[in-house]
Amino acid sequence: MSDAPGNRDDAVRCHRRAIELLGALPVEDNDAYLADLGAAWVNLGCALQAGDGRAGLAEAVGAFDRAIGLLERLPAGSFRFAHNLAAAWMGRADSLAGDATETGRAGALRAYDRAIEMARGLPLDEKASFRILLASCLINRGNLRQRMGAPEDLREAVLSHDGALAALGTLPQTGHRLACHHAATAWTNRGEALLRAAPRGNAGLAVDSARRALAQIEGRDLAGPAAAELRLRALCVMARGLESLLKAGGPAPGADSVAALTDAAERGIAIAIGCRDGAAGRLDPYMVWFFAFGSRIYGRYQPQFLSEFLEEVLRRWDSRGGPAVEAELRAVARKAVAGSLEGLSCNRLMIGGTRQTELLLRTVHELRAAAPNFQ
Repeated sequence: MSDAPGNRDDAVRCHRRAIELLGALPVEDNDAYLADLGAAWVNLGCALQAGDGRAGLAEAVGAFDRAIGLLERLPAGSFRFAHNLAAAWMGRADSLAGDATETGRAGALRAYDRAIEMARGLPLDEKASFRILLASCLINRGNLRQRMGAPEDLREAVLSHDGALAALGTLPQTGHRLACHHAATAWTNRGEALLRAAPRGNAGLAVDSARRALAQIEGRDLAGPAAAELRLRALCVMARGLESLLKAGGPAPGADSVAALTDAAERGIAIAIGCRDGAAGRLDPYMVWFFAFGSRIYGRYQPQFLSEFLEEVLRRWDSRGGPAVEAELRAVARKAVAGSLEGLSCNRLMIGGTRQTELLLRTVHELRAAAPNFQ
């Protein structure tokens, strides 16, 4: 279903009509009718979730509660019913998680725990959808814990994402599209939680998580804005982790370490530009982030290449449009040049005729010459 408001409204109307028609059937005497009515309430809740505002979320919670009340009356031995019931609990949790209050978050965590309990009772090896559902519950609970942000919440978030990866098992290795996407999401979110918990202490673990996330996406048949955004998020985690490792390594980083950082910046920019059509609102913030990141890395560690990097990226952006973002990029470029020139002029021992002095002077000249291009 599209996220367009008209499509959401149509979906809500259709699901309300389905509930009206199913409710007229003898659901008390027929488990199949009862199950279909419960599923219709789940579908309505999902459609309501896609709307805007707390009112829609509150109505969605009511729809999921109706679904839970119906589905809990069905025989416990049916895995189909149990799957729908777990989905209803997860939908309830997702709706409550949209409420930023402490009460809403607490209710969401309880609902996630119930959904996970139900999903874990499914025969996971019988259907891929059972593993996907369990992983979804764990990922969403981990996301909520990350938003809560306390140290204990971040530790719990990592455990939830680890649980999601365990739930998926070997399913991503089969090339299952949704399993690959879920695995990449769990690895990425795990890396983000690790960095938030301890940016330097967990940097290596975060980089490893990001690499594992990218391995799930790259080379797979995963296209579209969602896959592009997931790649960009994973690259952000990798870049931040690598920068933390570089800072921890001392004042004289190796060429390979710097190259890994500039490569992450350039890969991120290439994805943000190449996949922008139809997804500018989702990808443009990543474009600005990776440009600022690359500018900082070049300005700090390889200032002799900074003007080339800035000019090349802005030249590529000019061909794609986006004046508001271009203004942001030019502001980043001006700041990067000014900062690099300031750093180059501080505490430098100038010995005429040496290679280091010639390189320094040439770099300063190139940056000063390039500065007017970024106005």
